[in-house]
Amino acid sequence: MRRTPLACRWMVNRSSTSVNKTPSDVDDIFGNALQPEADKPVFAAPSKDERKEVRVKVKWAARVQLPNGAVVEMRVCDISESGIGLAGEVGITPNSVLTCAVAVPGLNDPKQITAVVGTIKTTHATVRGLDLIYGGTWVRNDASSQDLLKKWIRRLRN
Repeated sequence: MRRTPLACRWMVNRSSTSVNKTPSDVDDIFGNALQPEADKPVFAAPSKDERKEVRVKVKWAARVQLPNGAVVEMRVCDISESGIGLAGEVGITPNSVLTCAVAVPGLNDPKQITAVVGTIKTTHATVRGLDLIYGGTWVRNDASSQDLLKKWIRRLRN
């Protein structure tokens, strides 16, 4: 007995009245949701970094207040003028708006710590080893805090 390949059996079974779909029916089901946006290429090469500012690596302590009110310890792993990278073991929902306090060392005396308190919005999360790494953008922080971060970025960039 000759066996019919699975793909052919599916084509044969399509002729029954219970299954009467054609490839154009996908458009009926999904509409134009599968169509690429006109201004975006379908297979764009990923860019290394779409940031406007330079990101620098740091190892600073931070505390983040979660939406449920709990305060958790985290580490700042990088900063830029508009964003922050946080590492920790606590799950944070992407697009969360959180209060964040960062222990920034003094520019002249690293033992003198300045607490930079601001609001961040998480933009993405990745896993690195046992840590969850969160990228976030500053939603709000005062001008003196932003100035201190800019000075650190300039120092670490050089």
